[in-house]
Amino acid sequence: MLRKGDVFAGYTIRRVLGHGGMGVVYLARHPRLPRLTALKLLSRDLSADAEIRHRFEREADLVAQLEHPNIVNVYDRGTEDDQLWISMQFVAGTDVATADVNVLTPGRAVQIVAETATALDFAHASGVLHRDVKPANILLAKPPIGRPERVVLTDFGIAAVRDSETTLSSAGSITATLAYAAPEHLAGAPLDHRADQYSLACTLFWMLTGSVPFAGPNPAAVIQAHLSRPVPPLRSLRPDLPPTLDAVLARGTAKRADLRYDSCAEFAEAAKAALFAVPGPWQQMRQPTATGVILRAREPYPPHQYSRPATPPQPYPQAPPHTHVTPAQPHPQPAPPRPSTGNTAVPPRRGTQRRGTIDFPGGRNHPGYIVPPQPRRPP
Repeated sequence: MLRKGDVFAGYTIRRVLGHGGMGVVYLARHPRLPRLTALKLLSRDLSADAEIRHRFEREADLVAQLEHPNIVNVYDRGTEDDQLWISMQFVAGTDVATADVNVLTPGRAVQIVAETATALDFAHASGVLHRDVKPANILLAKPPIGRPERVVLTDFGIAAVRDSETTLSSAGSITATLAYAAPEHLAGAPLDHRADQYSLACTLFWMLTGSVPFAGPNPAAVIQAHLSRPVPPLRSLRPDLPPTLDAVLARGTAKRADLRYDSCAEFAEAAKAALFAVPGPWQQMRQPTATGVILRAREPYPPHQYSRPATPPQPYPQAPPHTHVTPAQPHPQPAPPRPSTGNTAVPPRRGTQRRGTIDFPGGRNHPGYIVPPQPRRPP
C-alpha cells in the first residue's frame, strides 16, 4: 500500500480512493501536468498473469479511444515494478453504491440508468464490453453551481480482464460482483452487449429496492439463482412502485440473451415509460445540485397520454421592413379655376415705353425686358 507523498511511475500519491480484489485506486498528481488523476494499480498476482497482462493492455487501448461525456477518460497505462497501472480521469463526487437509496427517487434512478445506457451503447458500438456494470462503477460527478449531476461510467478495461475463467475465490470483490453478473457470463458462454444490459437491470433493481436481486450464503447459491430463478417482483420490496416496472425488469434480466431488449437504451426507455404509465409519487425525478437546490428533471410524456399541443396564436401580420404605409385619406377637392390674365395688354401711360411680359405655364406673367418702339417703315 502506497502512502501520501510516495511516487509511483512518476505520479505523486495523494490518498487512497478505493481498493478491492482487483487492486487499489489512488488519487495522484500527474508527473508533468497540473492535474489530478485516478491511478489504479492492479494487484501483483493479476499483473503476473501473462494472459491478463495482454488483455489489460488491449482493452485499455480500446477504452482510451472512447470519447463520451458519460465514460471516464483513460489517460495512460504502463508497468512499474512488474505491476500494471492505469491512469484515468478523476471524477469528483460519489458513486451509486454509496448513495442513500432512501432519498434516491425512482425517477432519479431511471435517469441514472438512462445516462449509463447511453455510455454502454456507445462502447458496444465501438466493440467494447464493460462486463462489470454495478453501482460502484457508476459515478455521480459533482456538478457546477446550479447544474444537475452527471453520470460517468468507469472501470472499462479493468473489468474486461476478469472473465468467466477467473476463479470465484480469488478475491472478495469478485463474489460481490456476482450479484450483477449475467447468466451467460457465469456459465462461461460467449458474451455480447446484452450481458451488460442484464447487469444494468440488476443495478436498477438495487437502486429501487436497496437489495440485490439474488443473495445467498455462498457464491454457488448466487450463481444458481442467476441461472434459474426469476427476479423477485419489485412490489414485494417496494409496494409503492407501479407494477408495470416488473415486466421491464423481467425482460431485461431474461435468462436467454435473445429475449432481452436489443440495446441498453431501449431497456432504459422502457423503464421510463413504465414508471410514468400510471400517475403516482414515484414519478418524481429530482436531482441534487452543487448548491443543494433540488432540480426537477425533464419528464417524458406517457406514450398513451401524449397529444399534440394546440397551435399557438399567430402574431398579427406587420408591414415589411423599410415600407412606409400612409393612412387612407379622402381625395382633396380640386381648386377653383383662377382667372387667366393671358397676354392682356395694359395701355401704357403717356410718356412711357411698353413693358413686355413673358408667359409661363399656369397663367402667370412675369415682367420681361423693355421693348423699345420700332420706327414705321414706309411702304
